[in-house]
Amino acid sequence: MDREALERGLARRLLDHIEHRTTDLADDVMELPTGVYSRERHEDEMRVLFQDRPLVFCLSGALPAPRTYRTVDLMGTPILLTRDGEGKVRALVNACRHRGVRVADGAGEGTRFTCPFHAWTYGAKGDLLRVPVARAFEGMCKEDKGLVELPVAEGYGLIVGRLRPGPVPDIDVFLGPGLTDELAMFDFADWRLHGEPHVHRVQANWKVTLDTFRENYHFDFLHSKTLATYAHGGVLTFDAFGRHLRNCSALRSIDVLKGVPEAEWGDVAQHFSYQYALFPNTNLTLDSRHIELWQILPVDESTSEVLHTSYFRPGLSEAELAKATEMAPWICETVVDGEDFWVAGRTEPGVRTGLLDTVVFGRNEPAPQHLHRGFEAALREARERR
Repeated sequence: MDREALERGLARRLLDHIEHRTTDLADDVMELPTGVYSRERHEDEMRVLFQDRPLVFCLSGALPAPRTYRTVDLMGTPILLTRDGEGKVRALVNACRHRGVRVADGAGEGTRFTCPFHAWTYGAKGDLLRVPVARAFEGMCKEDKGLVELPVAEGYGLIVGRLRPGPVPDIDVFLGPGLTDELAMFDFADWRLHGEPHVHRVQANWKVTLDTFRENYHFDFLHSKTLATYAHGGVLTFDAFGRHLRNCSALRSIDVLKGVPEAEWGDVAQHFSYQYALFPNTNLTLDSRHIELWQILPVDESTSEVLHTSYFRPGLSEAELAKATEMAPWICETVVDGEDFWVAGRTEPGVRTGLLDTVVFGRNEPAPQHLHRGFEAALREARERR
């Protein structure tokens, strides 16, 4: 299937839902015990879902050219990402092998990284290049004291790695055949960062925070004065790709297609947005102009952080750039911070009182149901391997 066929099929599904006041549905209602938000469960999730499997570190556009670098912190692991002179990406633990001090901050061009404490200096591959007062370290094997390297791979515009040593991720396996084909259609490897990544602190369990991205049942209520004026609430497509998934939400502009012959539709992608969930914790919201990358990261059982990054397509017209630039802070601050993350924080302390036995996901919330089944399956598989 090519991109035009995919998008016309999605537009038809959305228009049919709008006409009949329906949405994609799960087979049944799901009830989860509130123990899924407990400290014991949190510790299992940290190990199985985050430290033992590939995660999205960033998009390729975060390292836009050879000899560039970027630092990122994921769940307490400081990472230095580098792209060497041949264009190969590496992930290095951003901690000097002398005393553990961070060797780099931010992003930019460069292939040498010097610790501010004692000036131990490393190359883009993590190799230790210089130790001041080298005679004081005679007997130390310099070749063994490079920055610790983490497994990482790049493909389809994604940089995917592990937070602990292990096998190098196979991105084709990570995504699965259906999703690799689909992401290849968008060709966003050269889309560039717009602004700098920033962190949202959310007073809620990471799964509560994640679930706010995965249904629009709440649009007509929580977002009645914001998103509901811009997009149809309660109308969503759902498609699974293994443990990953895709939702699509219809913008209100899609109404112009009602009653129009499909041959006259033109570019239908301007009338809806793609929302991908990459298991376990990454959300990509994508349209023809830009991508919003939301990485939901556990802090403890009742707190999470969301690392938010925007990427813009090269070659945007001035009007497209102005519109995307104008929308970005409104979505980030007014809608997501002011409404989604605000209401996520209001789950605390309710889910910890012991007075609620379950939380409920309706049939009109198939995406969070799918993700929670994936979490359960991954934890069960880990227990069976022990």
